[in-house]
Amino acid sequence: MRTNVELLAPAGSFEALQAAVQNGCDAVYLGGTMFGARAFAHNFDDTQMETAVKYAHVYGVRVYVTVNTLLYEKEMEEVIAYVKRLQDMDVDALIIQDVGLFTLLHERFPDMELHASTQMHIHNPQGIAMLQEMGAARVVVPRETTIEEIREYAKLGVDLEVFVQGALCVSYSGQCLMSSLTLARSGNRGECAQSCRMQYTLEEDHHGLHKEITTKGQYLLSPKDLNTLEQVPTLIEAGIASFKIEGRMKRPEYVALMCALYRKAIDAYTRKETFHVDAAMKQEMEKVFHRGFTSGHLFHQVGSALMNPLRPNHMGVRAGIIEQISKDKMTVKLVDDLHQGDGVRILKAKGDEGFRVNRMYQNGLLVNHAKKNERIQLDKTGYVEKGSILLKTSDCQQLEALRASYEQRSRTIPIQASFSMQLQKKAKLIVKDEQQHQVEVFSDMPCEKAMKTPLSKERILAQLQKTKDTPFAISCCDMSNVVSNGILPIKELNRMRRKALEQLQKLREVRNGVRRFAEEKAKVIALPSMREVMIVVHTKEQYEVCREEGFSSIYIADVSLYQTLRQANETVYLREERVKKDAYTQPHTLIQETAGLSFAQAHAGDTSLNITNSYSAAFAFANGVDILTLSVEHTPDTIQELTTAFQKRYHRTGNFAVQLYGHVELMLSEYCPIQACLKDDGKKQCGLCRKATRYNLKDLKGHRYPILSDVHCRIHLLSEDAYDHIAEWKAYQKLGITSALIVFTIEDAHKTRRVLRKVKEQVHVD
Repeated sequence: MRTNVELLAPAGSFEALQAAVQNGCDAVYLGGTMFGARAFAHNFDDTQMETAVKYAHVYGVRVYVTVNTLLYEKEMEEVIAYVKRLQDMDVDALIIQDVGLFTLLHERFPDMELHASTQMHIHNPQGIAMLQEMGAARVVVPRETTIEEIREYAKLGVDLEVFVQGALCVSYSGQCLMSSLTLARSGNRGECAQSCRMQYTLEEDHHGLHKEITTKGQYLLSPKDLNTLEQVPTLIEAGIASFKIEGRMKRPEYVALMCALYRKAIDAYTRKETFHVDAAMKQEMEKVFHRGFTSGHLFHQVGSALMNPLRPNHMGVRAGIIEQISKDKMTVKLVDDLHQGDGVRILKAKGDEGFRVNRMYQNGLLVNHAKKNERIQLDKTGYVEKGSILLKTSDCQQLEALRASYEQRSRTIPIQASFSMQLQKKAKLIVKDEQQHQVEVFSDMPCEKAMKTPLSKERILAQLQKTKDTPFAISCCDMSNVVSNGILPIKELNRMRRKALEQLQKLREVRNGVRRFAEEKAKVIALPSMREVMIVVHTKEQYEVCREEGFSSIYIADVSLYQTLRQANETVYLREERVKKDAYTQPHTLIQETAGLSFAQAHAGDTSLNITNSYSAAFAFANGVDILTLSVEHTPDTIQELTTAFQKRYHRTGNFAVQLYGHVELMLSEYCPIQACLKDDGKKQCGLCRKATRYNLKDLKGHRYPILSDVHCRIHLLSEDAYDHIAEWKAYQKLGITSALIVFTIEDAHKTRRVLRKVKEQVHVD
């Protein structure tokens, strides 16, 4: 079992970095101004990044930089230059999503530590092992990973990084196309519009007749916040290497509190002490930010235990209830203390109202503080109803205390010192830290014999210990070699201390030293030329129509249907699951997730492999893929850039496909809104999805998104309309596309036949 568990904190700004470091983190993750999955965080330019790395390293804190977006061809040269600068800045590790970039960086930066992002979509031992072989020092597992799976993965020997606190993404591994395809903001490019935090209505769809289902709230895709503070011992014993706190978009005070609490919990376990999460501690967490807390998929939470359909933003804590309303005042019975400067929100039937408490009254007098169970008056801010709930959304005293925790430099570095002083010789100060850095400093003048009052050891120690303006604290000082009758100016002692600590700090700023930078090696890809129309079907009805229309390259998405057809000696292929927990065994499949690239008998790669550049394409082809379907986020320009670069770099034309038709899968989720809204009994496999023709989620604009459920009770949320690019086939061919993918999901036989006949008319791949 591990004893060196890492506490990893988010740093969306330099202030958040300070909050994390001063409150006990072991490492931070942050983003630069490019190629990071939080494009709207403050992030760090090159100058700020260099300062941040030095600051963290002084305290022994490692710095991981997110380069975790998908990259298009034209960006590859720029990202290499960017990573070169990061290496020169002494960044400790990079977090990577793009498999092509990962392989390229491993080749060109052989000494740089690489971590595989959760968005690499790895959820089985094969995938973990593949990343190990690729050179991954760490794998960030999806938030959907269970504690049992973590125990199994840990046996493979790779460091596992696990989210333990913060926002959850309803879409598997954060791979969501909903923001991109409905709002033109790509989550894979760091621009997520958080479609999951918007309002939806659940509907039954009976052949186009829609029946709305009454639910407790309308934020049907909005998860609670992950909180596993009480489960820290279990998580450590499971073999987790790094406890990751989410929150690069959160305020520094949030980072400070969560770091401090998880630090206490981890340290308590290490010391074999009991750590108890009491009511006061829970309230502190709730005050700083929460949407309700859950232990998440880690501990098998489902339905209302996982989701919060009532509110997608910070809930705060209950502060009081409005008892009376006058013309310009409202009387509140408090259930918690309230201070001038606190942020509050009034819950209303139509639109909540939030404001900061600037004035509060008791008995007609202004006060700046009122206690629990007291009554106060607040200025009326608009229409409000008697009985409305008052929430406290920020506590000014809490925030002030949290700011003090990092502004006052609460974390110190213990060092050992040795001071020697002999007559007629220069005094010598030696300081040494836990990393074995050592600095020697000599006085500018020799020690003289004292004519009156000699310099005592106590006075020397007092001067050497004046380190409050530095990160250091002298834990012990050897003065066995100090004469009793010597004298040295106090200002010289101070100069020696300052110089020694400055030099020690400089030494600590550098952790990794000089690391190599290699040139890219020329490669040749052996790949047979293939041209196909690949058809994916979900139903037997769709399959039969495909056969009747003369199509032979048919991939079955339903495993039971595939097995039935194989038993009947039908020539069919399997479309593997987006989330595959068990091993790959079937040859000639259509793979949907990265781990499938470890299985060398794959026939084709699906759009969900997120292939956006020639390097990721080359990796897929080198690992057994014959035909590769490009990401649906491509534009004609980015396709052209990819195919051209691939041919130039690897001296052959790639077998590239595009999806010409189908309801695009906007998100895949372990959470099922059907079960949560209609049953919510804490169990999966309720079977409700098979009792109606279909279910939809409808947004406020009236757009309907069909829900396709699978045997694992995962939902596949589909685009409202099928994307139809069949008529554009000739234009795709000119871009270097050789094959086509057609996907049928909810289509009936009539619709399937119409589409296939259009394909036969327009698409020719032979």
